[in-house]
Amino acid sequence: MKKILFSGLAADIDETRIRASLEKLGPVIAVNIIRDGDAAAPLVIVEMDIDDETAYRLTARVTDFWHDGQTINARLLLH
Repeated sequence: MKKILFSGLAADIDETRIRASLEKLGPVIAVNIIRDGDAAAPLVIVEMDIDDETAYRLTARVTDFWHDGQTINARLLLH
């Protein structure tokens, strides 16, 4: 299992959209959207059943990705 932290997503992001985007890469086990603090800039932790290489490719591909006027970032959480 890998946990990936996403930032820079739209304020109206929801679990369905996240799952639809990421399930192409592997099974999504859990999605936790954190809106505490700045609700306009939620943090999202996604737990996926993917291997190390897939996790690396995903985070490398998404980090510093410009979308809808925002920079999206993805970081692999080590625990």
